[in-house]
Amino acid sequence: MQLGLHFRLNDEKAARVLEAAGDDAALRSVLAELEENEAEFSRACETDKAWDPIACAIAPAGADDAWPARGVIGGARELQDDDEESLITHLNPGEAAEVADYLDELSDEEFSAAYRAMPEELRNPEYGDAEEAYALGWLDELRGFYAAARAERRHVVFTVWH
Repeated sequence: MQLGLHFRLNDEKAARVLEAAGDDAALRSVLAELEENEAEFSRACETDKAWDPIACAIAPAGADDAWPARGVIGGARELQDDDEESLITHLNPGEAAEVADYLDELSDEEFSAAYRAMPEELRNPEYGDAEEAYALGWLDELRGFYAAARAERRHVVFTVWH
């Protein structure tokens, strides 16, 4: 499993990402530039491998799950062409604010209950108390990240390369 990364972008930077949507090589190039940009990377939120248990716990049906839970990782729209190679999602500032509001209301206990109820087929080999604690730690980071995106009226782009 690969590492997840959320970017908090202004309109100009988000427009560059959105212009590359559907062209995986162009998306990789734009995202690589963002990763190498110290200022952009300092506003990013790495979720390590916790993005997967977070997504599987709070939005097990993926894009068919309830909004805004599915937006935490799955965004409002996918930007990549090849689902097998990468997952790149986007939220506009209003959508990011809705996700921030959702995370403000999602307690650790509610997340833990969702994690324990995760469908068997979505569970990683690491499923259990340690993975749950690991995911909760990264979820707390995401809460702060989304709160900042809401306050700054920023777009959010999530990336993971398979």
